[in-house]
Amino acid sequence: MAALPVRKGFARYGGDAYFNEKWEPVKIVDEGWHGHTKDDDWGRDGPVKPEVTRPGDKCWQEAKFRFRSSVSVLVTLVDHLYAIHLEAANILVTALREKLSPGHPVRRFLTPFTYQTITVNDNARNNLVNWGSMSPRCFAFTDEGLSMAFNAAGSLVLNGFECDPPKLDRVEYVKYLKEKQGIDTPFWQNAVKYWKVIKKYVERYFEHCYCKEEGKVKADLELMAFFKQIEFQLKNVTPTAAMGLKKWLSCDGKDEYYMNIVDSITFFIYIVTAGHEHVGSVECYVQDPTFCAFKWIPGHMCGTKQTAIDQALLMSFTSLPMPSLLGSDWTHLFDKHEQIMAFEEFQKELEDLAEEMTKEEHEVKKKDPPLNFPVYVFNPTYLETSVGV
Repeated sequence: MAALPVRKGFARYGGDAYFNEKWEPVKIVDEGWHGHTKDDDWGRDGPVKPEVTRPGDKCWQEAKFRFRSSVSVLVTLVDHLYAIHLEAANILVTALREKLSPGHPVRRFLTPFTYQTITVNDNARNNLVNWGSMSPRCFAFTDEGLSMAFNAAGSLVLNGFECDPPKLDRVEYVKYLKEKQGIDTPFWQNAVKYWKVIKKYVERYFEHCYCKEEGKVKADLELMAFFKQIEFQLKNVTPTAAMGLKKWLSCDGKDEYYMNIVDSITFFIYIVTAGHEHVGSVECYVQDPTFCAFKWIPGHMCGTKQTAIDQALLMSFTSLPMPSLLGSDWTHLFDKHEQIMAFEEFQKELEDLAEEMTKEEHEVKKKDPPLNFPVYVFNPTYLETSVGV
């Protein structure tokens, strides 16, 4: 982020935080710290010599503020606005409306998870993406800097498409992270639990519709057109993801194609529910401009008054609630007893998972740091069925 130009008067973003095996911060390396040395080089491209700060150093508090603030902007712009809203949710709901007829069982099945998405994303496009709208005013980027950030966003999103072959199945992806990268955290452990509940629901519903037969899936021309439309749109947005999806859906093994369809649907539901909760709930951090600021003056550890008002307005504007994942009744969508039963079983399993995770949230507080922080984003109690503004 340090290489992206910002408007005159504001600090450049930046900061890579390093932690030891106990998750304790070791240092922050920041290439954006000294991005402005003269009044006339504010629009200069590229980073400068990095500033290395360690715990106990005079500027450690400022380094942490810069890092937190930069992360809040990165997550809001890339993971939330771009990856969840403009890519995953937008591409799927467009294909859903264009290729599946209103009575198609898969369109009915996905209706809760695409509820109000077109309205929400239209709002996001007009009020968060357009030049001079709320997001550009909140962030310090120049128009060129914001354009560069959006252009880079697709390559920064890691959701399993970066693997070869792609791993949309969260069980396989978490296994890959553990074995290949040594990543094994409570976040990913809970992700697997939540994934399994969603997948069971998708499997039950699809088993009723397609009897677990690959031939019946491929014979559904609307469903095939639906996935082709998603692939087509991804080609124009994120070529890596498009290639990954193509590989994912081009398997010829017995029943593999059927299960990949199931995993693709499960992946979408996972992204717009828990994924959106994970990257979209930043209001608790940015409500205090001394903790996280979307933009700030060089050398300061607080956003300006205007910044505080801007990000408060942005958080208020993007707090439109959607129906709760747990407890909302969508049985009116289904005309088959088996489909209604699948939904009711899904709700029961969500209740069981919510009870388990709520208990864990209380117990984990008794552990030693850093494992004493609860993970809330997969608890169905807090999740919504679809993306809100």
